[in-house]
Amino acid sequence: MSIPRLVPVLLLALAPLVLAPLARGAAELKTLKNETVTGELVSISPQNIVIDAAGKKVTTPVDQVLTLTLSPDAEKLPANTKYALIELDDGTQLRCATYTIKGKDAKLVLLQGQQVEVPLAHVNWILNEANEPAHEKAFKDKVLGKKRAFDLLAIKTEDVVNVIQGTFCDVDERGKTIEFILKPKDEKTEGKKREIALDVPLALYFQRGPNPRAKPVLCRLRDTVPAPPDKVFHHTIFVSGITKTADGYDVETSCGATIKYAAANVARLDYSVGKLAFLSQMAPASVNETSTVNDVQHYRRDENLDGDKLRIGGVKYETGLSLHATTELEYELDGEFREFKAMAGIDDDVGGEDGPTVLEIYGDNVQLFKWTVSRSDKERFKPVVLNVKDVKKLKIVVTSGDVLDLGRHLSLGDARVSK
Repeated sequence: MSIPRLVPVLLLALAPLVLAPLARGAAELKTLKNETVTGELVSISPQNIVIDAAGKKVTTPVDQVLTLTLSPDAEKLPANTKYALIELDDGTQLRCATYTIKGKDAKLVLLQGQQVEVPLAHVNWILNEANEPAHEKAFKDKVLGKKRAFDLLAIKTEDVVNVIQGTFCDVDERGKTIEFILKPKDEKTEGKKREIALDVPLALYFQRGPNPRAKPVLCRLRDTVPAPPDKVFHHTIFVSGITKTADGYDVETSCGATIKYAAANVARLDYSVGKLAFLSQMAPASVNETSTVNDVQHYRRDENLDGDKLRIGGVKYETGLSLHATTELEYELDGEFREFKAMAGIDDDVGGEDGPTVLEIYGDNVQLFKWTVSRSDKERFKPVVLNVKDVKKLKIVVTSGDVLDLGRHLSLGDARVSK
């Protein structure tokens, strides 16, 4: 199947860390200890990353690495760029200029020209013309996010997307059609078998269970695939192994697909998964919100209480929490993290009444931190760094320091826990 060229996608786990411009050939490594090493990348392995920093080779264990930035961000493509979005069973998502399916194998061609071969059994789904927002929305609404017992075939007729349940079978050796057995009406009847031309469906969804042979994920790769003017897309690639070669990198995904990258086409390797977690991206185990004036305001993630970006002490934060008095949030850490860190303070752009607002942080019901701040204070912000080693439950409490809670609130910029 041929689709005019593609564009890619990726969700970054480390939202506040913005790709900074680097000199050609330079690399920037950030560690859990907030250290930065800049220089030429010498080697990379599942155990260590070695960087030549001004003539001195610095070796950093991978378990201490947050990110490795290698190249500038993506260039732009014309707005009418078309592509197919294909997800593999390890979560890797690739936007494909073209792809073909023959027999039991799929051959993908990425925008940068790499060819990726993968067994069809490792493909979760294919969304054609994914560049169309309406197609992506229909696919998410009607197919993804719902528990399925059958494969799905999505056909678009004019502006209507119809989803048909059934079971996909074999693709013919020419790569033209795929067998599809319709879901039977009842247990006593057999589903009808149809030959579906592969250039017809909007989407193919294969009902897959977890891949028991998937390899552990070492990092997530962000490439420099061009993006259309109105969006920033990257591939989502879950990497189980990566090797530096003379002219680039050999990458293996968790499900075993291999991709060769030129050195200039890898922007970042994100090793933060499991090492660092932003509280705004975690679901609290419990939430308790009350008000003395019968005006409960719900806590917000990654924005202030007015719905704008967080700004504390003149600094904008991409991630964080905003809490009105009285709010209690409890998070399950399960003893897996070592440090809690945040910038606490009254948001610069949100109004309110003067008076004391109290922040308390507990680890397994033991008070680790308490701070009282008022709008009239000269400095209305304070960095918070706490040892949460072995803490199973982290509780954050914001209350009023006097009788009324009207206009009392506090934000936590970049609130996060790390190992």
